[in-house]
Amino acid sequence: MLKLAVIPGAICGGCDVALASLGEKLLDVLKYYEIVYWPIAIDRKLSDLGAVEEIDALIYMGGVSTREEYELARKLSSKSRVKVALGTCSVYGGIPGLNSLSSPLEVYKVNMGRSDHWIQGDSLGLPQLVPYMAYTDVVEPDILAPGCPPSDKVLDQLLEQLIEYAAKGKIDHKPILLGDPESLCNKCPRNPKTTKIKMPGIKRLHEVELDDKKCFLEQGILCMGPATRNICDHSCIKTNYPCTGCGGPLDWGGDSGVSMISSIGSVLLVDSEKSLLEPGLTREIDKLRDYIGTFYRYTLRKSMLYKLRELKKGGLK
Repeated sequence: MLKLAVIPGAICGGCDVALASLGEKLLDVLKYYEIVYWPIAIDRKLSDLGAVEEIDALIYMGGVSTREEYELARKLSSKSRVKVALGTCSVYGGIPGLNSLSSPLEVYKVNMGRSDHWIQGDSLGLPQLVPYMAYTDVVEPDILAPGCPPSDKVLDQLLEQLIEYAAKGKIDHKPILLGDPESLCNKCPRNPKTTKIKMPGIKRLHEVELDDKKCFLEQGILCMGPATRNICDHSCIKTNYPCTGCGGPLDWGGDSGVSMISSIGSVLLVDSEKSLLEPGLTREIDKLRDYIGTFYRYTLRKSMLYKLRELKKGGLK
C-alpha cells in the first residue's frame, strides 16, 4: 500500500470538506493508498506523521502564513514522491494572498486578538508570522488542483492522477494543471450567440435586473469567465452570479488579471468609443473601485503585477 497524507495549511476548511465529500469515490483511491494523515478523516497525530520516513502522495491544502506551516510544508514535501497543491490558496495564494500587499506586522495588527495562542508556563506564545505564501511558493508541486473550493470535476481528475501514479509509478508531465485548458466562456450556458460581445458600461449587481439567460458582460456586469480556466460546471453562473476567477488563468504561469483587462478593453462601449473618446471611457472605467480585488482576487501572488512590485522592492531575483 502506498502512503497518502493530506495536510491543511492556512485554510478556511472548504478544500478539506470538498475532498471528504467525494465519499465513495475515495474508495477507489484507498485500494492503492493508506491514509497516514488527514485530520478531518482519521485520528492520527502530527507526531505520528513525523515518524513516517517516506510519503508517496502528499496533498497540501491552503497557503503558508506562519513559520511552523512553512517548516512543515518543506519537511513533508522533501520526503514525498508526488506533491499536490489542492485549492486556489495552495496553487495561487487565493484570497489570503491579498495579504501580500501588507507586511506580516501590519496583518498581525489587524488580526490581533483573533490569532491562535498557547501558554507555556507564565508566558504567552503566538505563531511566528511569515509573509503569506502559496504552497507553490515553497515547493514545486507535481499536480495543481485549483478551485475555491475545487469542484468535483477537478477532484475527479485528481483521483484519476493518483490512481494512474499508483499503477505506473511515475507522472509523465509535470506540473499537471487540472481542469480543462479553455476559458469558462467556451462552455458557458450563457455564451452569447452574437459574434461580438458589447459591454454597455460597467455596472454593479444591484443596479441591474439580470437576465439569467444573457451574458453578464452584455449586461454590464464584470465576469471573469473570459480569463478563467474551465475547472467547474459553472455553478456560480447557473445561480445568476458572475465568475470571480477562482480557477485562475487558463495556463500555468499566465496572468488572469491582464487577460481580463484586455478582454474588457475590447468590448467596453465599443459602439460609443468615437463619441466618448478617452475622457468618457476613463469616467466609465473609474467606476471600478477595487482593481486588485476584482482582477486578482485569487491570483495576486502569481501575477505579473506582484512580480513587478517585488522586483521594484528588490524582493525577487
